[in-house]
Formats: sequence, structure tokens, C-alpha cells
Amino acid sequence: MSRASENLAVLGLQWGDEGKGKLVDLLAPRYRHVVRFQGGNNAGHTVVVDGQSIALHQVPSGALHPGCFLVVGSGVVLNLDVFHVELSRLRERGIEVTDRLLLSDKAHVILPHHIALDIWREERAHKVGAKIGTTGRGIGPAYEMKAARMGVRLGDLKHLEVLADRIRPGYDEVRLRLGPDLGTGADLPSIEAIVENLLKAVEPLLHCIGNTQSRLQEAWTKGEQILFEGAQATMLDLDHGTYPFVTSSNCSLGGLFTGTGLPPKALHRVLGVAKAYTTRVGAGPMVSELTNELGDRIREAGHEYGTTTGRPRRCGWFDAPITAHACRTNGVDGLAIMKLDVLDGLDQVGLVVGYRDGNGNLTSELPSCAAEWADLKPEIKMFKGWSVPTRGITHHQQLPAEAQGYLDAVAEAVEMPIAYVSTGPDRAEGCLYPGTFLESLMS
Repeated sequence: MSRASENLAVLGLQWGDEGKGKLVDLLAPRYRHVVRFQGGNNAGHTVVVDGQSIALHQVPSGALHPGCFLVVGSGVVLNLDVFHVELSRLRERGIEVTDRLLLSDKAHVILPHHIALDIWREERAHKVGAKIGTTGRGIGPAYEMKAARMGVRLGDLKHLEVLADRIRPGYDEVRLRLGPDLGTGADLPSIEAIVENLLKAVEPLLHCIGNTQSRLQEAWTKGEQILFEGAQATMLDLDHGTYPFVTSSNCSLGGLFTGTGLPPKALHRVLGVAKAYTTRVGAGPMVSELTNELGDRIREAGHEYGTTTGRPRRCGWFDAPITAHACRTNGVDGLAIMKLDVLDGLDQVGLVVGYRDGNGNLTSELPSCAAEWADLKPEIKMFKGWSVPTRGITHHQQLPAEAQGYLDAVAEAVEMPIAYVSTGPDRAEGCLYPGTFLESLMS
């Protein structure tokens, strides 16, 4: 087996929305395959080229590069209607991907009853003050029914004779759960209507459905380079995030292997992605959150509104404990720090270096129980801000001294070298750090 390939994973280290799409788009020309391995259309990756913004939700972010073969792995849950909308928007920009796209026949399909259950559950939770803050896209119920062996996979859509029988167990269970609420905004189409819509949606994609595990195994054997694109981030990981305020898939490193069928030795490097500050969408603990005008200023400067939902993101200082936890969990080889330019012009910039518990003790350990987060307060180290704009800088030595000092402190607090700093949304706005694996890769 060839070892000429240097396969790379790009993974989020915070609560998502870190800018992974920009990194994947930037790196994609150097790879033959770009792989999405988990999550659904609750993820949104934005790519900006020459001032034009393109939002991708289920299509891998290598779509803009004709030489990239796109793979959607078995760990993904796919909404076919949304997928078609995304393909249409790419075609409007002159980008056709279906001739270089393979969808796993083992990937599960998001169905109307998954969405209905998601919305119903969130509405009930909101009434008792226990709302998680899901996107309402049916992602969680789709994974839930996958685990309960009531899911429908893309491969099932090739077998009309059994499709209704595959759908019925999950469908009937949702109708039972919703009970009297059906018909009050939570009605469902019939199974026959669901089957009809699925067959219509899948027909143009039938030639794109196949065995992605075999394709990737063959690519690895041949030494063809593979870029793995994570969705969401480690602090939203079902096992390693701030449970229960997490997503429903493993968006840390382990999900890569289960979502592709490749072994761990097929991966060579991990690039961890974090913003120069911290954001979060939805409910759940966020010790670094700024609930004042400064938080609002960061939100507006960073355009911190969800790519998928448009919801405003909670904003705060860079949180070193959660980022260090994510680096350890994923075996990160280097950091990409995104959106440094958003902090331009601030008098001071904060860095959360630890937490104070209810007894005033300093810790960097993350609680496993949601209730234990409530007593934690941020231990913040303040740094002098910079007045010289960082926007568009492409050489790290040109960054203001104050910005360089802040970045050095981030790297020290996380115990991980910085490999790349983004200084704007466009793919051309950013700088590689010399002597890192990423510089070698990009040269």
C-alpha cells in the first residue's frame, strides 16, 4: 500500500461555525478527494471567492474545484430535497458536481416524520425551559432511528418493493408519539406520498449512489490524497461535547472513521480550526460568553449569524480550556485561527485561560455534567488590542505586534502551534506560519 498520500482532516475545535469551509476550499486543489463524513443540513460551510459568498450545507466544500471528487460518507444524514436546492444553486453559478460525486448507499435519509418529531420535541421542551436549541431539521431523530434500526438508507431507495416497509416502523412510532398533536401544525404526509417524493428526488441521483468505502479504500491504496471535512465541532460531539447541548453525531475524530469505513492509519494529519474568539448557537454552557455591548460588537463585526438558520450566535473571548480539550481529543497537529480581523480596533482582547469553580479554585477541566458548568466563571487574561488593521494580511510577520503577542498566548494556552491565521473571509485573505506542516503542504 502506498504511503505517498498525506491525508488530512479539518476539524472544528469549538461549537462549530469556525470557518472550516474556507480552509477546505483553500486546501482542496491539493487533494483528489474531499469527503464529508457526518452530520446533515444542520451544518453550514461558507466559502467566499472574489467577494462572492457560497453557502454549502451537505455538498463537500471542495465543490468549487473541478479536480476534486466529492464523497458523502455513510455517517451523513441526507435531506434529498435540500440537497437538490444546493445543487441547483451551484449550477446557477456554473458549477456542476454530479459527474464527480459519490453518495454512500449506507447514508441515512432524513424523512418528514423526523422533522416533525424534532420540531414537536423542541416546542415541548421550550414550554418547560429545557430547550436544546436544535435547528429543527430532523437531524437528531434521523440518527435516533438509525440507532434504533428504523432508518432508511440511500441504498433502500433502489428497492421500491420494500421501501414503504422500511419507512413504516419509524413513521408509526412518530405518529404514536405525537398523538393528539397531529393535525395542529405537526401533520404528516402519508407513507405513499413520502415514497413518491423520495423516488422523485432520488431519480436524478441514482448514478451517484454507491459504495463510498470501497472508493476511498481504493483511493488510499493508490496514494490519492484525501481531505476529510468535519461538520459542527468537538464541543458539539455526542460523546465529548457539552452534553446534552450537542449534536447527534460524532463530529470529533472518531466520527471520521465510522463515517467513512477507513482505518485510523489512513489519516496522517489533523488541522484543528478555531476562531480568534468563541461563538455558540443555541442553548448550553458557554463560560466565555460576553452578554454586553462588547459581545454585540463582536457579533456584528464578525457577521455572527448562522449559515443554516440565520440565528444570532453567542459571542465571547477565546476559550483555551475547551480548545485544548478538543486538541487532545482529536490529536491535532496544528491550529488554524480564523477571523482575527474581527478583533481589530478593540482596546483590549481577552483570553480565557481557565475557570474558577464555586469555591474559587482555578481549573481547566471540563465538567461532564451540564449542571456543573453553572458554577464556573472565566479566568480572563487581557491583552492590549491593536489599531493597525489585520484585514487582508498574507504574511504573519506583517501582523501588528499586539496581534502577534495575542496569538502567541493562544498557542501557549492551548499547547498547540499555529499553522494558519485567517485575516478575512476571502480565500486569499490569510497567512501561513513558516515551518509548519501546512506551509509544507501549501508550497
